[in-house]
Amino acid sequence: MSPALHRAVHGEWTKLRTVPSHLWTLLALPAVMTGLTALIATGTRPEETHPDPTALALSGVYFAQLAAVAIAVAVVTSEYHPRVILTTLAASPRRTTVFTGKALTVTAAVLLAALPGVLGALLAGRRAQHGTAQLPLSDSSLQRAVLGTVLYLLLVALLSTGVALVVRHQAAATGVVLALLYGPYLATQMIKMSTHTLHLVQKLSPMTAGLAVQTTTGEGTAPLAPWTGLAVLAAYAAAALAVGWTLLRRRDA
Repeated sequence: MSPALHRAVHGEWTKLRTVPSHLWTLLALPAVMTGLTALIATGTRPEETHPDPTALALSGVYFAQLAAVAIAVAVVTSEYHPRVILTTLAASPRRTTVFTGKALTVTAAVLLAALPGVLGALLAGRRAQHGTAQLPLSDSSLQRAVLGTVLYLLLVALLSTGVALVVRHQAAATGVVLALLYGPYLATQMIKMSTHTLHLVQKLSPMTAGLAVQTTTGEGTAPLAPWTGLAVLAAYAAAALAVGWTLLRRRDA
């Protein structure tokens, strides 16, 4: 890591850890991931057969991703209102260094919160499903689901980072990301679609495609292979970051 990038990352991390609301948001991710997974799994009646016990044991991700979105958006947009970004760019004129510093800070922060959150959710979810046939912890598909869920949260955060760099407004950026994540799913629940159209929406939706990585038995959230589904979300994140990086270089000169 170059000295300039090291200073950029240190500065971004200092700004993140010295704002109490940001720290509380980070703490909320593992708490929500574990707590809501336990509630959802406990609330599933024994006579109901969930198609995938592993996915149920990680179901808190649907709500924990809100914290990942919030922290990523805050890291970017807090510098635009007021225009602290001008001070940041004066201290570090190379836009790519500033961009990389923000992306690395978001990556580190979300990973630190997601790892204990996903592991805690897995244990809480499995305990709540005591008596149900479950995969052993040594099973490769279960391990892939766990690792994939951590990567899913990270990619959601990076997608949010890119969108925030484009929009530069906290509420608007959050709204855009949530619409991308939940909008297609809600559309499939509210609009009658043919099977072909439904599968197409599921394949193209960043949330349903990305969470296919949790599938270990039966049908997943999208008719895609687990890693292929996560790659769809990665493509969304890469596109958002590319546009955000381009606009950061052209604006705030």
